[in-house]
Amino acid sequence: MNTTGLRVAAVIPVRGHAALLDGCLESLRAQSMSLDEVIVVDDSPEGSLEQLPGVRVERSGGRGPYAARNTGWRSSGADVILFLDARSRPRPGWAERLVEAFTDPDVVLAGTGVEVSSGPSLAAQASHRAQFFKIRSFVSTPFFLPYLPTCNLAARRSALEAVDGFSGVRSGGDADLCWRVQRTTGGRLEGVEEVLMEWVPREKVLDLLEQTYRYGKSNHALRTEWSDRGAPPRVPLSLPRLAKRAGVVSLRLGLARLRGDAERSAALLADACGVATEIGYRVAVDRARRSSAPPTGRGAGRARARVGA
Repeated sequence: MNTTGLRVAAVIPVRGHAALLDGCLESLRAQSMSLDEVIVVDDSPEGSLEQLPGVRVERSGGRGPYAARNTGWRSSGADVILFLDARSRPRPGWAERLVEAFTDPDVVLAGTGVEVSSGPSLAAQASHRAQFFKIRSFVSTPFFLPYLPTCNLAARRSALEAVDGFSGVRSGGDADLCWRVQRTTGGRLEGVEEVLMEWVPREKVLDLLEQTYRYGKSNHALRTEWSDRGAPPRVPLSLPRLAKRAGVVSLRLGLARLRGDAERSAALLADACGVATEIGYRVAVDRARRSSAPPTGRGAGRARARVGA
């Protein structure tokens, strides 16, 4: 039961993972506190998701997950917005605990501990071992300001309005939003260490590696975007060192799988995810250097001709 007087809405963007949505909605129905609205935002270009019982479906036209979240919260009049994704499985006390945090007027953002579930696949077991969403790494020991992932993020509506919601980035928009909210409003982010959310991992190894590769690219984008506001730069690993790490992990993982050592395989795939993150960061750094380098050769000649024209 909600005794805070605050209206509460949950927003879930969906594109390509509609099969996972039922589990998320079922978990929301099991909450100890009833929600005023549950909004699913269909971000597929064709808007193919049908209406669902007890749920309002909005459409965002395939503009990406952060644009979809903006569509969701802007369509609601709730005071507190609970952001999840289709892989999120909130435990029964999740919503109630988060909404309680907003009875403190200084709190503008909140989230709880998240546990990545395991499963029968190697990718799921490696994800469970890696635990990408440990709240301490986001709140207690972040590389810059504290933030929370959008699989488990509650925001005060007035704070979202103050910064005009999420920016249009592909990845890293959760950190960017949290940082802008804190800087603009002066409000506080509250991290609840109790694990009140489970997250369903990817089942395919390539999907998992792509996910962690993208983490590296978004980390570089965030450091670059926020460099003039204090975000610390980071030197990427050298190509020889990266190649060596990737080769060693791949060889050991292959041998572990040949031996049928599931536990060792999961540990090594978790290590491979760390390598994928470093590769993503290195690729982003190299692309940024190339785009900022002055043209040479024929390109330089054409550039000088344009300037002189």
